[in-house]
Amino acid sequence: MKRPLSTILFFVATLCSIQANAEVQPQEKLTIDRDGVKVWTFKKPGNAVVNYRARTVVESTLSGAVGVVMDTDHIAKWATYIGNILILDRMNQNGEFKIRLDVNFPFPLSNRDVVLAGRMNQNADGSVIIIDRVVEDPRVPVRKNFIRLDRYEGSWTFKTLPKTAAGKPQVEVINSGYAYPNGLLPIFVVNLFVQEQPYQMLKNMQSYVKSSKYQKMTVEGVKEPQ
Repeated sequence: MKRPLSTILFFVATLCSIQANAEVQPQEKLTIDRDGVKVWTFKKPGNAVVNYRARTVVESTLSGAVGVVMDTDHIAKWATYIGNILILDRMNQNGEFKIRLDVNFPFPLSNRDVVLAGRMNQNADGSVIIIDRVVEDPRVPVRKNFIRLDRYEGSWTFKTLPKTAAGKPQVEVINSGYAYPNGLLPIFVVNLFVQEQPYQMLKNMQSYVKSSKYQKMTVEGVKEPQ
């Protein structure tokens, strides 16, 4: 059976497209795998600093895992290098919010900050995702002794897993992102920071989220699996 020329050309074009996409997709490298936390890094074309994706599993309800990340008053207690968070716009009915987040670098490096617009959404499969992007806001001009980040992307994904053998709830937590720190920092130092910060953060989260405060918490817009 002869196929029409148009079908053949479409097939060839599809194969070429798939091959091209495979060639440009960055390859992830597993750089940390310990204490129940995995961190992958990869470089996108045009980015000097690596992107990262970090994963862990916590014993928690879905609301507890989301709640510990959204608890801006206490996040600095477990999220490594995160300092004060100023809430500019509290989360509205669409799950949208805006914050200024401080990043505390060790001495003698200058601290950074970044203004983020975020949105939280629960998908049809029950997973929850929080996506942040850089924005400008006249309410928060650049402060003395801070360097403002203007290239940043980040996300959190929370997915309920089957309960443990002991009947405890579990949630898969994935944090990914990219940030160019600006200022005078060697790229190799920044790339090491990109690996260690999410590792330390998720490792601390594993224990911090077990607090009864979070396990009894309900988060507006988040429904627990039935």
